[in-house]
Amino acid sequence: MRLSILSLFAAAALAAPFVFAQTVQPVEGPAPQGAAAAAARPAASVGTRRDIVSYVEELAGNTAAQLRAVQDENAELETRVIELERKIASLQETNQKLLNEIAAVKRQSAADADAREAQMKAILTKIDKLAATPAPAATVPAPVSAEADYEIYEVQKGATLSVIAKAYSEVFGKTVTVQDIKKANNLKSDTLQIGQKLKIPRK
Repeated sequence: MRLSILSLFAAAALAAPFVFAQTVQPVEGPAPQGAAAAAARPAASVGTRRDIVSYVEELAGNTAAQLRAVQDENAELETRVIELERKIASLQETNQKLLNEIAAVKRQSAADADAREAQMKAILTKIDKLAATPAPAATVPAPVSAEADYEIYEVQKGATLSVIAKAYSEVFGKTVTVQDIKKANNLKSDTLQIGQKLKIPRK
């Protein structure tokens, strides 16, 4: 920014007493009379104006330099603010993506749990229907655990290996044989005990 003419005149007016005091020196001896006094006055006046102009120019130069320094500092601060805003926006976007992924995982987990529960209910229902003497519905236990390649079934009253194999074959949509169940559980015979836990192979 450039100082206006009005500002320069204001600075000159403020500086005039100081410059005048520095430039106008007392004259020893009697004051000049007549033509000598008249010649001395213009010289002193010209010197004073030059000193004022020089002082004002120096003041304007210093002010301009300070203003440029402030402008440079402001520009640097603005650059930092823009960079921080960009980083904040990036972090907010990343955070929102993570929240969306977490929500999706929760929804998928809930859907998987519901599907698994429905499948196990279907298995238990089919075993009850195929068993010679179905156990009362109130006493049908839920599967106690499951592994990656197996479903765990707790033997109910009236359940046999053939009945269990047929029920799981219908639910899995693939053939599960008595031999598959015996092999998975290291069974030497077809005899089962109520409450016995059997591994039913998925594959």
